[in-house]
Order: sequence, then C-alpha cells, then structure tokens
Amino acid sequence: MVRIREITDPDLRGRIVEALASRRGCSASAIPDWFELDDADFVDLLNDLKQDDPDIELPGDPRM
Repeated sequence: MVRIREITDPDLRGRIVEALASRRGCSASAIPDWFELDDADFVDLLNDLKQDDPDIELPGDPRM
C-alpha cells in the first residue's frame, strides 16, 4: 500500500493526485492526503504518467 502523503516528491505527488482524480471523476482537492493505493493501482498510475510524458523521470523503489 502507498499513501498519498508518503510520496515525498511534491511534483510526483501532484501528478498522482491529478491522475487519480481524473480516473475517479472528481477534483484533486477531493482526494485526501491519507488516501491509500494498492501496489497495482499505484503502478498503473505511474505507467499512465509515463505514457503521457515519456520524458518524465519516475523515482526508483527506495526499498531496493
């Protein structure tokens, strides 16, 4: 699980919130900071961001 507030990069957090809001048909302000994404949903959002902007640099997994 990944909580929105656990994403340390503010730009990436904003992109994730925007993409999530777009998927859910709501505004970004409606997505709470404590919102949890399971790993598969998080990876899907990252893949969508990568497809939309191939030049974006996504962070690696800090656990590795």
